[in-house]
Amino acid sequence: MRKFFIFLLLCAGGLQAQIQVLVSIAPQKYLVERIGGDHVSVTVIVPQGANSHTYEPSTKQVLAAQKGDIWFRIGESFENRMLAMMRHTRVVDQRQGLDLIQAGCGCCTHDAHDPHIWLSPRLLKVQAEQIAEMLCEYDHDHADFFMNNLSKLVEECSLLDQECALMLAKSTVILVSHPAFGYLCRDYGLKQLSIEMEGREPTPRYVTELITRARSLGVKIVFLQLQHNPKGGKRIAKELRARTVYLDPYVENVLENLRSIAQNFSEA
Repeated sequence: MRKFFIFLLLCAGGLQAQIQVLVSIAPQKYLVERIGGDHVSVTVIVPQGANSHTYEPSTKQVLAAQKGDIWFRIGESFENRMLAMMRHTRVVDQRQGLDLIQAGCGCCTHDAHDPHIWLSPRLLKVQAEQIAEMLCEYDHDHADFFMNNLSKLVEECSLLDQECALMLAKSTVILVSHPAFGYLCRDYGLKQLSIEMEGREPTPRYVTELITRARSLGVKIVFLQLQHNPKGGKRIAKELRARTVYLDPYVENVLENLRSIAQNFSEA
């Protein structure tokens, strides 16, 4: 009886349920949980190992997503098809306020912007601020908690930015199977050469020209991506007598992953 009475008192005091947050990819989950802590429950739409550029959510996923309170989207194609069904979910486009790269890489959205906005410590700070602002708006009672966590996260992003700048100070070019690192290269003055041509396998002529250019630049590593076919990259690496390194842009702990990516690029 005493336990039941305590339960009633807690309910009367307004126990707040967790904010149900949807994110498109795992790196966003890391940001939301770092800021929201135990006050958020985060669901990732694109499962581990899948290619977010070609992923199609199931009907079951879409129905479950409709129960979310907030959805942080990043500009992938599948998101546009889900939008019309998210009538009761607050949708936040994390591209807002960012200096986007216009490109035609085949993975880009209908407005031709590179969607890999999480692969930059500098842009991550802006995305983290967007998340904190929305969580504060949704849950005023824990605003101080969210803003304190944001401050710590932004500081870590700034430190990572400095680390990356030091690691990549002498780097000039990277050869990748898929052009996912445009924002990172822009931040630190690198040139990204892509084997993939606008989302398709390269033509023989393009491969020949790419090999000639990569050889003249002294490329010694070809960076492959787990979510994309490595066949072309391996063939070019063999021609260049270069080694291959696999990268995964979708690792959940995006700060550690960016540090690892920068370290790999510094060796290229």
